[in-house]
Amino acid sequence: METTYLPFAQAGFISLTVICVVFLLLGTYITYNRMGYPANVATRKTAIAGAILIGWLLIVSVLSLAGITRDFSGMPPKFFIVILIPLIAILILTFHPRFREFIKHVPYSWLLYIQTFRVLVELFLWWQFLDGLTPVQMTFEGRNLDILTGITAPVFAWICYGQGRKLHKLALAWNIAGLILLLNIVITAILSAPVPFRVFMNEPANTLIAEFPIVFLPAFLVPLAYSMHFFFFRKLYLQQLSSSQNKAIPAASL
Repeated sequence: METTYLPFAQAGFISLTVICVVFLLLGTYITYNRMGYPANVATRKTAIAGAILIGWLLIVSVLSLAGITRDFSGMPPKFFIVILIPLIAILILTFHPRFREFIKHVPYSWLLYIQTFRVLVELFLWWQFLDGLTPVQMTFEGRNLDILTGITAPVFAWICYGQGRKLHKLALAWNIAGLILLLNIVITAILSAPVPFRVFMNEPANTLIAEFPIVFLPAFLVPLAYSMHFFFFRKLYLQQLSSSQNKAIPAASL
């Protein structure tokens, strides 16, 4: 089958992944500076984070090029490697004691603004659909409305936190909605793949997701999206917990 848009989608996923890694590392370095670390220490810690991210992307690339991620047979399918490892790692990071101080110094607005990348992801998926390589339910012409999260991300970031505003409840509602939309497409993608429990039987099956470099979507870009939601929830919880403790101290002294 002749493809018209696939090369652009492939280049897009590679470029978007690189850009997101750069922004993550830049944000990491700035946050360590905000925490008061010397420049050399902040650079070293950021380099470690970069090594982990790049190492994971290299592993995923090798697995996909070797055809391991394309094996959807068995239970669980080998493809789940690229889904479960990031999820477990991000959950551990989110609740790790050392992460508490780091996330406290990350501005709320950053956690919203970065979600704008999801617009490009939906564009790339649509291009693949136009080439007949991705099922319709994985695009905004089908069941995937995640593009709304990307479009509204900068809007809500400014409304909730621009000009000194702190509309945490509105930002919380937006994050919950964004996570629901993300969960919807993740479930749809899994149930559209040729797995033993496949639900969406229309063709083509969702196999391109396991090919290089499209595999960066489930292995990095999707985890990036839900990690920003997790980090927002964790940051908000820690702030409320700190506020409650500060209020309790004066009351106890009475």
